[in-house]
Amino acid sequence: MNDSSRAAKTREVAPGVVEVFLPLPSKPSIINTWLLDCGDGSWALIDTGVALAASRDAFGAALEERGLAPSQVRHLVGTHHHPDHFGASHAYQELTGARVHLHPLELERIEYSLAAGTEEMLRHGRRHGMPIPEGAAESAPRPRDVWAGSFEPTLRIDHSLADGEILELGRRRLRVVWTPGHTPGHCCLLELGSGVLFVGDHLLPKITPHVGVYPTSPPNPLGDFLASQEKIAALENVTLVCPAHGPTFTDHRHRAHQLIAHHEHRLRTMVDSLQNGPKTGFEVAKDAFAWVFEDPVLNRFQVGAALMETLAHLDLLCARGTARPDESDGVRRYSLVS
Repeated sequence: MNDSSRAAKTREVAPGVVEVFLPLPSKPSIINTWLLDCGDGSWALIDTGVALAASRDAFGAALEERGLAPSQVRHLVGTHHHPDHFGASHAYQELTGARVHLHPLELERIEYSLAAGTEEMLRHGRRHGMPIPEGAAESAPRPRDVWAGSFEPTLRIDHSLADGEILELGRRRLRVVWTPGHTPGHCCLLELGSGVLFVGDHLLPKITPHVGVYPTSPPNPLGDFLASQEKIAALENVTLVCPAHGPTFTDHRHRAHQLIAHHEHRLRTMVDSLQNGPKTGFEVAKDAFAWVFEDPVLNRFQVGAALMETLAHLDLLCARGTARPDESDGVRRYSLVS
């Protein structure tokens, strides 16, 4: 048995639905991707993992373990554009010749991510109070330090996913459920025959997906995310939930309501932080995510993520009329509406 065979990790969670465990370069250290038997000799792959060699090798070993040739994978479906979900899409499109399905807003995010430099993020951080001295970009959060080399997405999208459409993949019929929030074009997929729900990062069983405000984010991403949780909770005939991280589970409504309650609690924490007067997003983040700031240099990436999540909560408070922003000297501060 060769090394790649030993690396293969798959399991069938429902008839013709195979979970494929692929390694990631950071926590969470595993992403679940999904091979779906389309019943006509073809298979679909939902999410791809990263473009790193260890992940590609593990995927190749998974195909070998299941006795599948790459050419049998005729559809690649991305729940969203992030490196762990779509990073290897170019390589797998070339390997398999599969049709690629993605929401058009995710293609926009890919094009922006590939073109964007660091200066826009530096300005964004400084605007919200992050202490980044001029000429000291190395002190800013750098996601690329974590994800270097992992994001090689395809820009050739064969089919743009649309909310509510029925995606016919061989004999499988999947309803597309657009769930913006984590990203603008995030989509879940409900397999109508079996009731299996593929949720990407939208509905994770153990952790809360990141919802942040970035330079080109929509106006209220956390509001979108909470509305998307209600949308998922309203789905009928769901028998199994297949997330990108963590184990499968069955009660989609319970988890959706847990995530809504979590964010409502965090919103109250933000309100408490603003009781003593106006604060920048960075100052509120230090209150709401105090544990992240215990070693801000070591946790540089996490500090940036905490700030972006804080801004999402503050923008939702503004949308609800609870808080308001004020900008002076290029710095934005938030205060409660009396």
